[in-house]
Amino acid sequence: MKGISYRGNQYLFGRYALQALEPAWITSRQIEAGRRAMTRNVRRGGKIWVRIFPDKPVTVRPTETRMGSGKGSPEYWVAVVKPGRILYEMGGVAENIARKAISIAASKMPIRTQFIISGLGIKEKERDNSGARELMCIRIIGTSNRRYANIGDVIVAVIKEAVPNMPLERSEVIRAVIVRTCKELKRDNGMIIRYDDNAAVIVDQEGNPKGTRIFGAIVRELRQLNFTKIVSLAPEVL
Repeated sequence: MKGISYRGNQYLFGRYALQALEPAWITSRQIEAGRRAMTRNVRRGGKIWVRIFPDKPVTVRPTETRMGSGKGSPEYWVAVVKPGRILYEMGGVAENIARKAISIAASKMPIRTQFIISGLGIKEKERDNSGARELMCIRIIGTSNRRYANIGDVIVAVIKEAVPNMPLERSEVIRAVIVRTCKELKRDNGMIIRYDDNAAVIVDQEGNPKGTRIFGAIVRELRQLNFTKIVSLAPEVL
C-alpha cells in the first residue's frame, strides 16, 4: 500500500488522538478491541471517537475446493489505513489518563502508532457582540498539520455557548479570526505581548466581522493581515 493519508489525518473532535505510522488493513475486531480497552481504562469517563470504519470486505474460499466458481463468501471486514490516519480521538480527560488509555488501544493495533496532542479543541472566548460566548476550534483554514493557531489565523469553530434570542445559535459552525492568545507574541523590537485568555472574532466568508462591537485590546499585526475592519472596531490597538 503506497502513499500517505490525505483524508482523516486532522483533529476534528478530541484533544488527544492515536495516529497510524504504517499502512495496514485493520479488522473490525481489532477496532472494537481498541475501543473497549479505552472505554474500560477511563471507566466510562470522557468521550471517545472512532475515526475509522471497516467498509472493505475480505473474502475467503474454503479449503479443498476446485478452481473456478467465482470468489468465496465475505469472511470479515477491514478498514484500509495509511500512514497519518487518525484512528481514535479522546477528550474530556486529563493527559495522563488519555495517554494510558490510548497506549492500551495502540497495543491492540497491528501497526506502529503514536500518541499526539492537539492544540485545537481549546475553548476560546468570543470577543464581539454577535451573540456567541464561547467557541471551540475545529481546524485552522489554510493549513494541514498545524496544531496551534496564532493571532490572525482564520479558524473553523463550533459555538459552545450563545446568548439567547440572537442570530447565532449553539452548535452552529462558523468562521472566526484569532485576535488574542495566551501564547506570547514577539515583535522584532523585542517587545512581548501576552494575554490572559484566548479570544476570537466571528467573521463571514469575506473576512468581515459579523458583530458591530469588539471588546478588549488587539494587536496592530491584524492590520497587516488585511483585517482592517476588525481593527477599526477595536477600542484599543497595541
